Amino acid sequence: MKKNNTMLQSARMKKSWTPEFVSKKVGVSLNTYIRWETGIQVPRPSSLTALCNVFEMTPAELGFADIAGEKKSEMDAIASFQDEHSSDAPLAYSSQSEALALWSSGITSCWQLYMVGSQTELERLVPTYLTNLIRPTLRPGPDQPAAARLTAQTYQLLTLLELQRGDFVAAQKSSTQALIYSQLSKDWNLYVASQLRLASVFSARKRVGSALSSYNDALYRITATSDNISPILHGWIFAGLSEIQASMGREKEALQFLQLAFAVFPDQPENDPSFPYTRCDRSLLYLYEGLIFLRLGQPKVAWDAFSQVDDLKPAPPERVRTEFLHQKAYTSCLLGNIVQSCIYLEAAARAAQEIESDLAFSEVYALYMHMLSLWGQEARVKALAQLFQQ
Repeated sequence: MKKNNTMLQSARMKKSWTPEFVSKKVGVSLNTYIRWETGIQVPRPSSLTALCNVFEMTPAELGFADIAGEKKSEMDAIASFQDEHSSDAPLAYSSQSEALALWSSGITSCWQLYMVGSQTELERLVPTYLTNLIRPTLRPGPDQPAAARLTAQTYQLLTLLELQRGDFVAAQKSSTQALIYSQLSKDWNLYVASQLRLASVFSARKRVGSALSSYNDALYRITATSDNISPILHGWIFAGLSEIQASMGREKEALQFLQLAFAVFPDQPENDPSFPYTRCDRSLLYLYEGLIFLRLGQPKVAWDAFSQVDDLKPAPPERVRTEFLHQKAYTSCLLGNIVQSCIYLEAAARAAQEIESDLAFSEVYALYMHMLSLWGQEARVKALAQLFQQ
């Protein structure tokens, strides 16, 4: 095998597993497992059996059809020799490119893990990537741009993790670092994505003017560069600008930007170059559409927008689902529907706990306090207090 085993990598990513997790489940070193994914090494029959058991898939489905029928003695001899050169000792790589391939695969998995929650696990994993990447990122050479791209992504991940912990100051610092390293990589899609992460931090801090500046900077980069900018990022910018215009009461401008967002957003976002580190599907547009109509004082239209996510196939990941549950609870409250508000608030609180988001949980609690001020005598509202007593 001379090429990356994309089938094994894809199977792992579909389950939102990290290379570290799979290697432990199979009972081999991380270095050995990564060599399977990168095509440098093949598993011995006993390891291949364990790998298939973990994934509940056949060797062919995992990209090992060409070795499934090999003689056991021959394969054991090859695998034993390879294992001697890829022990459980600190990871050693035959080249810087091999190391970057490993880290790229791991960081892509981290983005998937972020979308399903895994806050604690990611807070342990992500800093290790920064430690590994700092030297190749700062050392001039042919690998520097690739290393800088990975470092920028890692700082974007840190931004989101810190944001979910409610540490806005740290999140702003990390997003600024992401901007710096994306410039070093000369990857303008990453630069635009970093600006959008910074805008999300400013929005969480209620600094609308600063968020608007970040969106405008991102839009300027799109118009100033000759490179192809990701349609996902282009649509995201327009959606963000639409929400800001709506918050300022500028309905016409808000709806114009929203229309542009829908017009440029790709029909198949998974094929977009920025998808590995944005993980955005059409739910992004539905979320912003609902928020825009909330800002414009039209909760019924906002409800219809948020409800569009129910028809998405496949269903959005847990982190996106949590945000929609919260917005549906809030919109139900504005519409005066007590029962519906309670149902969605309870679901949002439990979802926020599952993804370990302090930010989402605090927002749900703030909504609960608002509901108490409106319907504090209602038994169903009082019963929600148990959600916040842990």
